[in-house]
Amino acid sequence: MSTIKNQDLLALKSYITAADSTQYASLASTTLILDLTHSNLHQRHAEIRFDKHDTVDELRRRIHQKSGTPPCMQHLQLKSAGGGAVFHEILPNMDSDRMLGYYNLPLGANVHCIDIDPYSSSANGAYENTALVEKFTLTEEEYDKRKGTLRDWGRKQKENDPDESAADIEYGPESIQHLTLTSRCQVQPGSRRGSIAYLGPIPELGAGGHWVGVILDEPMGKTDGTVQASGVRYFEAPGSNRGGFFRGKNVVVGDYPERDIMDELEDSEDEL
Repeated sequence: MSTIKNQDLLALKSYITAADSTQYASLASTTLILDLTHSNLHQRHAEIRFDKHDTVDELRRRIHQKSGTPPCMQHLQLKSAGGGAVFHEILPNMDSDRMLGYYNLPLGANVHCIDIDPYSSSANGAYENTALVEKFTLTEEEYDKRKGTLRDWGRKQKENDPDESAADIEYGPESIQHLTLTSRCQVQPGSRRGSIAYLGPIPELGAGGHWVGVILDEPMGKTDGTVQASGVRYFEAPGSNRGGFFRGKNVVVGDYPERDIMDELEDSEDEL
């Protein structure tokens, strides 16, 4: 196990793994841990680090960064840990040069900022309520007329690429019109034999087009007639590897009797 030598990482590890009662035990004596809240925001900035030598002006600057409220519009309330009672208030433009150590803030104390700007941009949930943000919308007709969109690109591809139209024909209804249900067939690759059990589209197969479902004579398939992705069954095969879905161009109908393993063995004995 590697040893951590970086002091900052060691301090972070100690802080994360410490029990609640000892989480601040290893902090420097001048370190302050404060929670920052805001009158217009639900968000709470927890455990922000300060130094007791930091001034109120620095505190206001940090609040400005996190809330957008200018320092001159911040009325600060100092509360005990956990957001308890207010024990001190700092009015706008007051005590800017005073150090935070002056206020005897406990670790985990809450500094609550009241935004006194009547025109504050964060008022009424403007920073957090996304329902108040006007959304950009397009009707189908407007989108269809726009140039440079994915739909526009696809339209141009279809116009310029004759192979795409050919692919539609290759896998369309015409690709299986020479086939009939229950017909004996042979499937490529592998010269696998079987019987046609399904003809038609299978939406679950992303490639689209029409397919041929075949019950194979031998366990050389990948399905029992069910599309694994959806669980939809298109035909009934006697085993999990006795069926398959094929393109029409790979299926030939004809007099393809089921192979007899004994005939194959006899043929192999006659071969030199």
